[in-house]
Amino acid sequence: MAPDVYQTEHLILRIEDEDRATMVLALYENNRPEFEEFEPTRPVDFYTLDYHIKALRREYKAYRLGSFVRYYIYRQNDEHHIIGSINFNIFFDGYTKCAEMGYKIDHLHQNRGYAYEACVAGMKLLASYYDIQRFDVRIHPDNIPSLCLAGKLNFKYMYIEPNSANIMGRNTDLLRYTCHLS
Repeated sequence: MAPDVYQTEHLILRIEDEDRATMVLALYENNRPEFEEFEPTRPVDFYTLDYHIKALRREYKAYRLGSFVRYYIYRQNDEHHIIGSINFNIFFDGYTKCAEMGYKIDHLHQNRGYAYEACVAGMKLLASYYDIQRFDVRIHPDNIPSLCLAGKLNFKYMYIEPNSANIMGRNTDLLRYTCHLS
């Protein structure tokens, strides 16, 4: 199992439990328009504390089982505000262990290299602790910052997934990218 806390040069990556639900909810509330533009349509109760308490319980259980890892991102000088998250859904494709990865950074903290730093650290941790050999990401075609980050991380375009996500109430194509670690 990967460590539940990991420090990079500028960040702290931490697995959280329900005690931080208020902070997680604040991340989503403060970034609602930015996140909803590119992420699947939220359940009706998504912006409630109860929803995030339950979600954090599920995430922590999946982390303990080794099937899912979500690190919440903090700046090293401020452990009282979550500035993003990076998550990995671990699966076996029949040949190798893989992880579908997702990431998000608070709009007030973008363009500072935090997403790149967190992704590099997270990918190294997952490769080391779970023997992940391939990482996949699914990206909305209009999400230019995410497309740029995938390129910087050496992800390669694979194909279009037609109508693969419901975003803002519309079925939307996503682009699949993959990165094989050597």
